[in-house]
Amino acid sequence: MRQLANDTMTVDEARDMIVRVTKAFQPRTPITTRELFAGRWTEITTLSDAVGQTGLHVVIYGERGVGKTSLANVVRPVIQVLVDNNTEGRLIMQLTAEAADGFSSIWHKIFKDIMWSEDRPAFGLSTKQAEEVVSVDQAFALPDKLSADDVRRVITKIPGAVFIIDEFDRAAGVASKQFTDLIKALADRAVDCTIILVGVSETVDELIVDHASIHRSLIQIQLPRMKPAELKEIIDKAEKQLDISFNDDAAALIVRMSQGLPHYTHLLGQHAVRQAANDRRSRLIELSDVFAGLKEAVKQAQQSVTKKHSTSIHSAHKDALYRHVLLACALAASQTDDPLGFFSPSAIAHPLGVILNRVVQIATFSNHLAEFSQAKRGAVLERIGQARAYRFRFRDPLLAQPSHF
Repeated sequence: MRQLANDTMTVDEARDMIVRVTKAFQPRTPITTRELFAGRWTEITTLSDAVGQTGLHVVIYGERGVGKTSLANVVRPVIQVLVDNNTEGRLIMQLTAEAADGFSSIWHKIFKDIMWSEDRPAFGLSTKQAEEVVSVDQAFALPDKLSADDVRRVITKIPGAVFIIDEFDRAAGVASKQFTDLIKALADRAVDCTIILVGVSETVDELIVDHASIHRSLIQIQLPRMKPAELKEIIDKAEKQLDISFNDDAAALIVRMSQGLPHYTHLLGQHAVRQAANDRRSRLIELSDVFAGLKEAVKQAQQSVTKKHSTSIHSAHKDALYRHVLLACALAASQTDDPLGFFSPSAIAHPLGVILNRVVQIATFSNHLAEFSQAKRGAVLERIGQARAYRFRFRDPLLAQPSHF
């Protein structure tokens, strides 16, 4: 808990705090500055090592919401601090792939945004010089259908370039084989560049086919959910930036409810600070502010949360237990000691027994848990482990709040 010289605010200061908190806690957009990107030091140094070595390329993967795009967004400052000291002479291009994209369209979009002057990329051109440049697409008279070799020849002319393709999973089905071929060709010829592919997946195999052929040239960065200490760092940075303080219980509750997902730390932190400023004009954020902020966060996400809940419990049979079992899961999740939100089937038996007013065995609801982990019921739960030792958690922590039920 950070010590404050004065924990009260004037009306004007409170209004200003309500606005400024969006700079410290950013739940809606990926983090773009190194100062705000808490944790992930291992991943950041791994990324910088790859950029600093010729012939290495990167795949960043993991579940949705763990901060993959945020890591990609800090590539430039990471390179500036850990690799180059300055990035003025290094081309860094970032593109977000779309569902309709293939290998050619991705590279055409990138090359159309790179200007070319004579025999080199155009950096820092004056107005007069700008009139003499064309896009890389035009300079190389590239065909509509690009091959891996077409792209390699262009990239060879841009030493040190870094190309970041975010949300690559959208295009991976049709583009991954050619990206594998491209990375292999670049590595075989020791071309000085780095390709960074970022996508939602549980394994590299879901993004890159035949990656075994390029495994020596491919650095794999899997982003797991963040550790409690890393989530606490997000809160610590916001405290310093805003001159506020979360008491220990409030900070611990935010970390617990976030279940390793930084998006929710930002979301709950933002709402809690606003509650404290608006209701009490206080710089000290307490447990009550977090609970009030949680209600506001759930209210704003009501439609999407309600849809997920409805999909998961729908049944044509009036005696079906889906609603009851999911409520018991929410109660188990709220009581678990696991920092990432995992709970065991045995933890569900007691709350479900209370709900149904009878003793229940795990066999009563084991099939329900399996279905909650499948697409037909919205995959609201994530399942890990082996049979007879499965553990579960909610994919969306907001859905785990018993108030929905």
